[in-house]
Amino acid sequence: MQRLFFIATIIFYLPTFAQTSPQLFQVTTAATAPGETVLIRGEGIDQVSKIEIGRLADERVDNATPLYVPLPEADHLPDPKGSKLAAGERMMPVDKIQQNEKSVKVIIPNSFQQGVYSVRLTDNKGAVSGFYVNVPIVNWVISEDGYNAAAAGDVLRIQGKNLFRKGNGGQVILVNGGKAIRIKVDSVYDDYAVKVTIPAAIQQGKYQLYYHNGLGGRTAWSTPLAVNIVAKEMWKTQAYNVKSYGARGDGSQDDTEAFKKALAAAREGGIVNVPAGNYILSDGLVIPAGVIVKGQKGTVLNFKPVAASALIAGSDHFGLTDLTIQATRALGIIVNTGDGHVILERLVVQQDIGNALAELDSKWNKTGIQLKGPGIRVRDCIFKSAGMFSFVGVSGFIQRCRFEKTGGSVKTYMKIHPEGLIFEDCYKQTNGYGYGATIHESYDLYEARNVTPFNYINDREVMTLDGGSGGYFGKVGSVSGNSITLAADGKTFQWTANKWVGGGVFIIDGKGAGQFRRIVQHTIDRIELDEPFLVAPDTSSVISITTIRDHLFFVNNTATDAGAYQFYGSAQNCVIAGVKMQRSAGIIGKGSYVNYGRQPNWYIDIVDCELSDGTYTPQVDQKDKFRGDQQINIIGSGCSGLNIGSLVRRNVLSGKSYIRVSPGGEINDVQDAIIEGNKVSGAKNGLAIYGVGRVVNNLFIHNNQFGTMNIHNALRTEGYQVR
Repeated sequence: MQRLFFIATIIFYLPTFAQTSPQLFQVTTAATAPGETVLIRGEGIDQVSKIEIGRLADERVDNATPLYVPLPEADHLPDPKGSKLAAGERMMPVDKIQQNEKSVKVIIPNSFQQGVYSVRLTDNKGAVSGFYVNVPIVNWVISEDGYNAAAAGDVLRIQGKNLFRKGNGGQVILVNGGKAIRIKVDSVYDDYAVKVTIPAAIQQGKYQLYYHNGLGGRTAWSTPLAVNIVAKEMWKTQAYNVKSYGARGDGSQDDTEAFKKALAAAREGGIVNVPAGNYILSDGLVIPAGVIVKGQKGTVLNFKPVAASALIAGSDHFGLTDLTIQATRALGIIVNTGDGHVILERLVVQQDIGNALAELDSKWNKTGIQLKGPGIRVRDCIFKSAGMFSFVGVSGFIQRCRFEKTGGSVKTYMKIHPEGLIFEDCYKQTNGYGYGATIHESYDLYEARNVTPFNYINDREVMTLDGGSGGYFGKVGSVSGNSITLAADGKTFQWTANKWVGGGVFIIDGKGAGQFRRIVQHTIDRIELDEPFLVAPDTSSVISITTIRDHLFFVNNTATDAGAYQFYGSAQNCVIAGVKMQRSAGIIGKGSYVNYGRQPNWYIDIVDCELSDGTYTPQVDQKDKFRGDQQINIIGSGCSGLNIGSLVRRNVLSGKSYIRVSPGGEINDVQDAIIEGNKVSGAKNGLAIYGVGRVVNNLFIHNNQFGTMNIHNALRTEGYQVR
């Protein structure tokens, strides 16, 4: 055993790359089994002469120093602090599939067991590079005390990929200076989410968090994530009772002034208790910072029609718990205007708009529940509202809630702009769901185990990355480090200095295609990025400035009689996994020209989903005009390189549901998609691919059960391969 252990951990030295060596931008990060495919994307990949793969030994790491091999990332330079690549127990040469300047694919040997795999690339000059497959990735963490932060004793949610492997326990190491604190995983939600408990005795400070999923041995830890251990947020507990300020709570009088007096008394912070009863209110309430309004079973706030813009408002750091809120002709129900930290727990909100529908529609974006900022906690609530559910720029938790549409409006109903949000175990029955419709980046969303029972209004979308736009499309004038000068003949849209701070620069064609960076500041013709490109663009390169939507994960949700789950426009490193749909439009990954922006759909995973009972029919007199069969559809249109690296794997489709690839009319619209291990039954064609000429490039169709396929005969056959 000791001899085998030694062989399994031989270390290969990785030299510093010259620009003439192959450069890796992105590799497949989804869970990959033996017999499944790995995409390797970068520049100079045609110079790779040999690729070998081996499985890493699963030695124990309980007392080991955490070591990691950094993964290539399309939005970051390589991490220089990682360890050297370890060889597997048996390194095997593998075929190079669809090798070209930008990419190559390999298949994990069928003879291997499930595990973490070392992939070693040797170029034609003998230089060696590589990466691991199935190594855990920690994208972000969150607790009640912050995004990428926690306090002693907190439950910490860890979000990423490859976090759970059956039969193996995950563990965390927090490193501060020379001190390492080891923590076992408490429970597992799925491959993308686990939780741990931070030790009560931990000291405050800045830590590096490493994660191990139990496979791959001592060098198979995740790339570390910076996590702050902070002081616990404390709320004052001094109590105030509305009845001490004249409230009766028996429905016999207007209790508004008593509530205002109690809130004023608590203005330095505390708990305003509202005993069980029926409280008549005729004006909006403003909750001071640091105040929680707490009811109990049987506490009802009964609002008459009010002139205030919101029934209950506050800036930040306020809460409402254990209340039933009833309202008629109300517009805003609960609104915060400041920097987050809002707690809503165990609320029942019942809104009857009456005959004020026209008024509601005219002020749509100011209606309903409007929350923004960090530290949001919405739990165990029932919302029956005619207005919006708007969560913009939020981090925190939305858990175990019921969202229901009331009233006759057909406006969009739920708006979400995440910046580190857990949204799980909820019932969502509304008019539509728009995500990330801002210039500023949307990132780090875990939406899981939610149920959408139906959606019959408008486009019926269960999830759409709504709108977005673009600021610039065209060539690069010059590049110097992290500074780019735009070409004078590029196309702009409403382009003014610093408007697109927080947006992204995407290289969609030419040298360096497949990378993106974030905009720190810009003038009319010059852009400063967060960091340089690994392979800088040149005069052959085409760039697009548009919205970034990164690490948005939709896991094990259910939708029936609804529209699509769709990455519509810009989406990067996003996931739809384990979703179950019936009689719906299906799942779409669409990179396209939308609202004056060339918006890339890059490196998305659509895996382990079930689509059944696939006939989709629009509702009478609604905006939705699509009718047909439920589908998984990979789309690229409007420019070369708008759909790169989509993975469609292990999905099961039945009852007329099928898989489709829909390029537009430009060369290389859809690049390096992998369609693998899917099972389709009951459809006329299990797979349909449309287009003419070279609109599809390096599409790999592998090991599927389709029955028949319909591949348009006008497509160039070298653009795809079927195995």
